[in-house]
Amino acid sequence: MELTIKTLSDLAKIMSEEKLTSLEIDQGNLKINLKREVFYSETHLPERTPAHETPVHHLIHPVIAEDKTTQESIPDLSLTEIKSPMVGVFYQSNNPDGEPYVSIGQSFSEGDTLCIIEAMKLMNEIVAESSGTVMEVCVENGQVVEYGQVLYRIKEGK
Repeated sequence: MELTIKTLSDLAKIMSEEKLTSLEIDQGNLKINLKREVFYSETHLPERTPAHETPVHHLIHPVIAEDKTTQESIPDLSLTEIKSPMVGVFYQSNNPDGEPYVSIGQSFSEGDTLCIIEAMKLMNEIVAESSGTVMEVCVENGQVVEYGQVLYRIKEGK
């Protein structure tokens, strides 16, 4: 067995589907021991698309103006939404007392870390695919986010 991110993702998917809390594999010099804690009833967790099947660049879309009758102001069409690629817990920094990776009005460059989403005890860094400026942070630190939920609205470019 070759140890790749896809292999680990497949094992995590099997654990979730079979409602396993631990999985141990021992093949000579390769030993894998996975464990997960279950905090909520498995029947109440939302259906999740594995992150490896959804490239992040497919989750960045221009904001589309809504009908004026349903909203007082029309969103700025020059803003781009950055959406969550997975279900998990949103963190603005790498530790509880740390400064946020980005905040409103702050510029960032391509490849900069914008936030972390914790899923199945794994910390997944969400990185910028282009440079820009944060115009709005749409979720609270420590909030559970859904797949496709808007995390930031940004103005692309420097």
